[in-house]
Amino acid sequence: MPFWLLFCCLSLFSVSLDAQEQPAPAPAGESTGTGTLTVLVDGVEGAPRDNVLAYLDINRFAGKSAPEETELRWLHANAERNIREALQPFGYYEPAIESSLNRTAGGWEARYRIQLGHPVHIAAVDVRVLGEAAQDPVFQKLLANLPLAKGQILDQPKYEQLKQNLETLATERGYFDARFAERTIEIDLQAYEAAIKLHYDTGKRYRFGDVTFKQSILSPKLLNRYPRFKPGDPYDANDLLKLQSDLGGSSYFSQIAVNASPDATTATAPVDVELTPNKKRKYSAGLGYGTDTGPRGKIKAEQRWINQQGHHYEAELQLSPIKSLLGFKYMIPGQDPITDEYAITAGYTMQNYDDQDYERIALGGSWQKQDGKWLKNYNLNLQYEDYQVGNEPRSTSLLLIPGLNWTWIDADDRLYATRGLLFGFELRGASTALLSDINFLQGILHLKWVRALNQDSRLIARGDLGATAIREDFEDLPASLRFYTGGDTSVRGYAYNKIGPTDDDGTVVGGKNLVVGSVEYEHRVWNDWSVAAFVDSGDAFDGASPEPKTGVGMGLRWRSPVGPVRIDFASGLDRPPGDAFRFSFSIGPDL
Repeated sequence: MPFWLLFCCLSLFSVSLDAQEQPAPAPAGESTGTGTLTVLVDGVEGAPRDNVLAYLDINRFAGKSAPEETELRWLHANAERNIREALQPFGYYEPAIESSLNRTAGGWEARYRIQLGHPVHIAAVDVRVLGEAAQDPVFQKLLANLPLAKGQILDQPKYEQLKQNLETLATERGYFDARFAERTIEIDLQAYEAAIKLHYDTGKRYRFGDVTFKQSILSPKLLNRYPRFKPGDPYDANDLLKLQSDLGGSSYFSQIAVNASPDATTATAPVDVELTPNKKRKYSAGLGYGTDTGPRGKIKAEQRWINQQGHHYEAELQLSPIKSLLGFKYMIPGQDPITDEYAITAGYTMQNYDDQDYERIALGGSWQKQDGKWLKNYNLNLQYEDYQVGNEPRSTSLLLIPGLNWTWIDADDRLYATRGLLFGFELRGASTALLSDINFLQGILHLKWVRALNQDSRLIARGDLGATAIREDFEDLPASLRFYTGGDTSVRGYAYNKIGPTDDDGTVVGGKNLVVGSVEYEHRVWNDWSVAAFVDSGDAFDGASPEPKTGVGMGLRWRSPVGPVRIDFASGLDRPPGDAFRFSFSIGPDL
C-alpha cells in the first residue's frame, strides 16, 4: 500500500476515535456551574467590614453559583487590592491580608484574614466657614459640634458627611453661591498622620422676594396673612415648608406647590405658590355603635369656602336612642388664619335616657386661638333647656353662659403616644344680672398622662375634677350642666351616667362635684395588637367627700390609622349600681 494511502487511513481512524470520546453537551437549561461560592472575611467588624464586602468584586457571587474557575481565580487575585481600597477611608492604609481559595464539597471557599495594622490619626483639623454664614448661629452650632477632632482615627465617611451637611445647610438657608475654597486630606504615611483642611465660602445670603399666589377663590389679603416671612427677610427653606403645611391644613386647597427660584442678579428668591382648590362642598355619613349611646348615625355637610374672605360652615345631624343633636357652625378666619378662628354656633340637643331627660336649644359665638401648645377657646352661649330628672318636677331654664376652655398638649404622637401629657381646664357661669334664671359658677380640670415603659409597654393615667357653686336650689341647675360619671370614658364597669347622687326612687340625678381617676397598663403582644389591664374609680357627689365607685377589667387594643380601637371587659366592684360584667367599645386618639 502506498505510504500516502496508509497515512490517510490512520488519520481518519484517529478522528473517529476523538469523536467517540468527546462528552455529550449538557441538555438545554441545565447548569454547568462549579458549585456554590462562600466568601469569608475575618478580622474586621462594623462599617469597615461592610465597606470591604461592598468593594470585593468576588463577593457578588457569595451564596450563588461560582463563575468559571478562570474568572474566579482572577477575582480572587484582585481581592487584596479591593480590601486595601475599602479600608483606606477608615484610616487603615497598610493592612496585612492573608487570602485563600479552595475547593469544597459544595463548591468553592474564598477566605480573607485581615490585620488592620496601625491606623492613621488626625493631626490637624482646619474647618472654616467664610462669607456671611460665618456669623450665622446655625453654622456656628455646626462648627461647635464637628464630627472630626485631632487625635481621632481618620474616618473619611465622617468627612464626606460634614461636606454634605455644609452644602445642605447652605441650600436650606439661602447661600446659593456657596462653594468649597479648600477641601483636602493630606496623608503622611511616614508619621501615620492626616491633616484635614475644609474651607467653605458661602458668599452672601439671599433674601425672600415677592410672594405670589396663583389661585382664584380667596382674596390676596387673606392669603398674605399665611406666610411667616415677608419680602426682604433672610431665606429659610423651613419657612417655605411651614407655609406649605399651613395652607395644606386649611380646608380650601387640595394641592399646594411652593417654589422659590434664586435670582443671582438681585440675590433674592421670589416665591410662587400654586394652589389647586378643594371641592367646594363635602358630604359624609356614617353608622356606628357605642356602648354608652347604642347604635348611632351621623350625617355631615361642609362648605369649604363661602366667599373670598374664607368663611366656611359645617352642619351635622347625629341620631342615637339616648342622645341626638343637630348642630350648625359658621367659621370666620381670624387675623392669623393659621391659629385664630371666630365661630357662630347653633344647636339642638335631645337626651332621653333613664329619667335623665332634657331638650336644649343653644345659640352662641366663640373665638379660638392656638398659642404655642395651648389651645384657647373663649365662648358665649345663650341656651334654653327643658328638662326633667328623676322625680323632680319638669322645669325650664334660660341661661347666658360665658366660658373658657384651655387645653395644653405635649406629645410625640397625638394618635398613639409613647410620651404625652394633656392638661385642660374649663370655666363657665351665669348670673341673674345677665339674662339668666340662676347664678352659678362651674370649673373642670382634665389631666391625662402617657408614658412608654419600653418598646412594648405603656402606662396611661387620667383624672377629672369638677366643682359647682350655685346660689339657688340644685334642682334649678339644668340637667346638661350637672355632673355624672360611669361609662366608656369614665368609670368602666358601670353604665353610662349611673354614678351620682340619687333621689328617693334610686334614679341618679347628678351632682355638684366630680372626681374620676384611672390607671391602665398596656402591653403589646403581636404587631399592632395589645392587651390592657385597668382600674377606674370615681364619683359625682354633692357634699365635701365623695364615695368612689371602682371598676376593674381587661381590654384588647388595636392600633388603627385613626387611633387605638379599645374593647374592654369590666366589672363594677361596688353594687349597686355596678355591673358584674360590662362590655365597652371606643375608638380615637390617645390625646
